[in-house]
Amino acid sequence: MHEETAVRALKSGDMSGLETLYALYAKPALRMAYLIVSDYQTAEDILQDAFIQCLRSIKTLKDNNAFRPWFYKIVTRLSYKAAGKSKQTVPCEDIYGDISVTDRYPSDTSYIYDCIKTLGAKHRAVIVMYFYADMSIKEISSALGCPQGTVKSRLNAATKLLKERMEGEYVYG
Repeated sequence: MHEETAVRALKSGDMSGLETLYALYAKPALRMAYLIVSDYQTAEDILQDAFIQCLRSIKTLKDNNAFRPWFYKIVTRLSYKAAGKSKQTVPCEDIYGDISVTDRYPSDTSYIYDCIKTLGAKHRAVIVMYFYADMSIKEISSALGCPQGTVKSRLNAATKLLKERMEGEYVYG
């Protein structure tokens, strides 16, 4: 089932639409939440809460083709909320699959994650959405509820910070 068809089905009460949307978005949303909150169990809770919110408010989605940014907005909002509650980190779980930030950076996912988790939640969110979820600036803007210029600014600042940290200019402590 196609995304738009799944959204229409879910709006009409057909739970197979939710199953399709879950199959499409569970893994990327879990990655996104995990990279923002740095805790696998919290990320799983966020994923579950996001799909519950999705189910409860799917009828408010006006454009069936805009499900992806709408859903990621829910995930991001829940992740921000959780990140604010807990500043602790846990060891990196192997949920990355075959993703990489960019060819310019080392392919060691654990090293990349260590650098990403040094960023603030807002910078982590744009990095994760842009590089890991392959979202456009416009989609990120919609998901975060901020202007595209703000997204570009955060992305620029975050990539500069990541570059510094990955090149060893950042002193951990």
